[in-house]
Amino acid sequence: PKALERTKRLGGKQSGLYLKLKRFTPSASEEMRTARLSKHMGITHVVDIGANTGQFAESLYDFGFSGKVVSFEPVEAARVELEQRSAPYPNWIIAERCAIGDEDGTITMNVSDDTVFSSALPIKDSYVSHNEKSRIVRQEKVPAFRIDTILPKYIQDLEQARILFKIDTQGFEKQVIDGGSATLAQAKGLKIEIPLYAIYDNTEFQFYDIMNLAKTNGFQPYSFHVEGVDLNTGRVNTIDGLFFRED
Repeated sequence: PKALERTKRLGGKQSGLYLKLKRFTPSASEEMRTARLSKHMGITHVVDIGANTGQFAESLYDFGFSGKVVSFEPVEAARVELEQRSAPYPNWIIAERCAIGDEDGTITMNVSDDTVFSSALPIKDSYVSHNEKSRIVRQEKVPAFRIDTILPKYIQDLEQARILFKIDTQGFEKQVIDGGSATLAQAKGLKIEIPLYAIYDNTEFQFYDIMNLAKTNGFQPYSFHVEGVDLNTGRVNTIDGLFFRED
């Protein structure tokens, strides 16, 4: 087995391809793990902030989630695909086009060539230099709301809801949290993007800030997943953290 592992390593190094067969279980799939944990913790509603084209919510439904998802996405091109993707799912609600932040008003989104990198914050030139798809190609001004302001419009039974509060906003997580104290207090779970090395200017929340937030608010860590890696150095830029309050 050790010789086989070394052969696979050397083969991958030479070919640039990494192939590994594993049983398809929650240990192998972060998406399956999230869906299974959400079911285990009795989640009835997912508040999906930074939905992009709907990858996260669709994976929940693929793995058996049957509750409601409310998705927020401010970038026009991503939102068009999001609406198409959500069409087969009657419990998947696409909110009006808006950004979520720490105040109600308007905000300017920096839209990247690959919309997954789009953010209210400017992306660092040092990151763009080795990932051309992250470059900003245009800006879009959109309405902005605190999640505490707008969420009651989409979830009428908030007091009874068991919410997974999912935040993937490319460095803008603190602003979302600052505008969502009531939502955070109500949430059963928190899934949040955690910068280990910020690739956006003016990122206010980083690893220790989010760990302290989770601990202070009574959330226990249930899962972590490597999300973004610097391919030149091997440094992990971003992880996703999944936390739950235990009954």
